[in-house]
Amino acid sequence: MDIRQDLLKEPQREQGGKLAVERFEYQAAWGLSRIIQLHKSGADFGIAFEFHDDVLELDSISSPTKVTFFQVKTQKIGSWTLSSISASLGAKGKKTKEKPGDPPLEKKLSYAAKMYDNFKRFPDHTDRLVFVTNQICSDLAAGHDETNFDTAATAKIQAFRKRLKEQDPDFQDEHSKLFHFCCSSMNLASFSDTIMGAVQKFVIEQTGMTETSTYAFALMLLEECRQRERMNVDFTSFATMSDSFVTRKLIDDRLEEFKKKRAEAVDWVEIAPQISNIVRRRDIGAAWKLYVNDRRSRYGPGPQRFKKAVREVVATHIAGLHDLLKEVDAALPEVRQLAPLWDTTVSDDYLRAVILYEFHDV
Repeated sequence: MDIRQDLLKEPQREQGGKLAVERFEYQAAWGLSRIIQLHKSGADFGIAFEFHDDVLELDSISSPTKVTFFQVKTQKIGSWTLSSISASLGAKGKKTKEKPGDPPLEKKLSYAAKMYDNFKRFPDHTDRLVFVTNQICSDLAAGHDETNFDTAATAKIQAFRKRLKEQDPDFQDEHSKLFHFCCSSMNLASFSDTIMGAVQKFVIEQTGMTETSTYAFALMLLEECRQRERMNVDFTSFATMSDSFVTRKLIDDRLEEFKKKRAEAVDWVEIAPQISNIVRRRDIGAAWKLYVNDRRSRYGPGPQRFKKAVREVVATHIAGLHDLLKEVDAALPEVRQLAPLWDTTVSDDYLRAVILYEFHDV
């Protein structure tokens, strides 16, 4: 069966509820760093957030053959061990002693057991199960490359296998080769600055542009990941499932949008002579400069919908049959209704500049 069909039909183990903000943001930042790594490698990919695991990676969105599951955990101090990753935790909140005849307290699955459950549900397609964190694992070699659990000392990996078998009788010794550990290079206290710098460097490498607006592009990409963590996606079809993934094509499209915005296509000097009133020309010209600057630095679904909707509105009002500003003013009320997609506080002259720009941006 197609791996996408498996992902769609198999119910998710848990919906997770609301994550701690700190981990939520770190997870998005790490996922974006993984996206950059894959894009730079030339590989095809599809990255989803909060879909069967914290981060899910397909080797292709159009014809995937394997999937990698990433469990992302953070802690402020201390290192991890294979024992802490595979330790079965006691039932949360149950601190009272067991009474004679009571059933044993329910235990929560360890991180490793939850990771293994992904393999059980997708045995034909699972490539790796990766535990991602901001601290080292003292049982494994230090460094920021993925490390296979099987490289641990014999006693450590045997104990790990024993604990997994106790939690899941289906676990076999050979399954430990699926488990990998990744110590992220992003510090918990400064990961935001780290990922922003990494994205800016990526944009410069991909476009050759060094303008400060690369910061806005970095914000946009991070928001793409955050939105996919928060959204309630309809995973009932390939189309809607694909929309929830960050893909190579999406990154390429965003880079092209960025380059297009930097190469200004519409010149105010060509538009200004069509406005005969000198005061109106001055005021709309000032607003034009603001919009051009905003347009270069705003990305994402909302701004894209705004520009598309404005063009559709303008097409029904500007026909060259009357004075240009009269036709612009006729479109203004409808464009004002679209302002929440951009900025509700902008002036009418700003929106007039928007109308003129989007009409001439062909």
